[in-house]
Amino acid sequence: PKMAFIIENVALNTTTGIGVDTHMHRIFNALQWVDSKTPEKTRQQLEGWLPREKWGEVNYLWVGFGQEVQQQKEKSLRKALACTRPAEAIQLMTLIGLDCEKVAVKLGLELELKQAMESNF
Repeated sequence: PKMAFIIENVALNTTTGIGVDTHMHRIFNALQWVDSKTPEKTRQQLEGWLPREKWGEVNYLWVGFGQEVQQQKEKSLRKALACTRPAEAIQLMTLIGLDCEKVAVKLGLELELKQAMESNF
């Protein structure tokens, strides 16, 4: 049902469910928004407490975010460092399982990561 919900949302501008993929399933469990073993159970739990008018936003925002953070780690870290609130972005990515320090070392961005984290505190 994941793709059906997303296509419905994008093509028909209607939302009857949240399209949860594996990436979103992992993220929502890491954020402790749900406690589930499968993407389908995650979808059911999200739909159980998230207001229906927010379901479409979840489809747009979290699918891409989840894929990028888990598949394009370097790109995600660079975006976090360049955003207006880098410390918060890095904290979120760390919370959902991205090893920002490891990625920073790989990219030679250790100093930038350290500065971003210190600027918030």
